[in-house]
Amino acid sequence: MFVLYFSGATLRRGPDPADPVPALLDALEAVPQTLPAERTAGPEVLAVVAHAEDALQAVLRAREVGDWAVGLGIGPVGRPLPGSVRELSGDAVEAAAQAVRASRTTSSVPVTVRAADQRHHATAADAEAVLRLIAWMIRSRNRGQWQAVRALREDPAATQVQLAERLGVTQQTVSRAVKTSGWREESAAHPLAVRLLSMIDLTSAR
Repeated sequence: MFVLYFSGATLRRGPDPADPVPALLDALEAVPQTLPAERTAGPEVLAVVAHAEDALQAVLRAREVGDWAVGLGIGPVGRPLPGSVRELSGDAVEAAAQAVRASRTTSSVPVTVRAADQRHHATAADAEAVLRLIAWMIRSRNRGQWQAVRALREDPAATQVQLAERLGVTQQTVSRAVKTSGWREESAAHPLAVRLLSMIDLTSAR
């Protein structure tokens, strides 16, 4: 299981810059979750997902809407599952808490991965390195690049002409934004991140 702690952010985009939590919760609604994400205290949110693909999407969406410190813990959780994610227990929860504490004091890309089983320490470090590179690319985008990439993420099959119509810009603007955003390079790294996270999860008790 994948447990994610999100802590203290400067809001990138949203109606209420004083409170970044609503924008994050809105962004996470599109991600399949084992239990709905909830605020824990102040600008902090806890989420739990069952699959590596969903963990990756949760990290991506968090970094797109705000400068969140992200802690991702991988391992077993207490069963039966509680009614609220705030009541969740287990090794993955503790791993996520350790990870987010490390993220708050890390480099300029605060994304940390911890495996509850220490045998997976090296694989977790590899996954963390890939996620930090992806998060750095997201953070470096300007507004136009961000809008184009988000539109592509929501509809990968759309043509640039269709995206331009939705965004109210020219096809050339979309083409330039996609090319300079590093989207192709970022998306090429997604399968590696998923594979590394899955390797940890598949050999951990759920």
